[in-house]
Amino acid sequence: MKGLLQYLRNSRAELGRVTWPTRSEVVQATQATLLFVLITVAFLLVADTTLGNLIGLIT
Repeated sequence: MKGLLQYLRNSRAELGRVTWPTRSEVVQATQATLLFVLITVAFLLVADTTLGNLIGLIT
């Protein structure tokens, strides 16, 4: 039990030393992630449609 309490104290102290991102940094990172996801979705949609049409022409 003593080891668990020491672990929790150390974890709390470590969280106090963490440099947390600002709200604007979080918003910016979220926007970048969403943009990347949308670009990936568009690419996969075009690739899937193109390959599906090509396979349809072959068969």
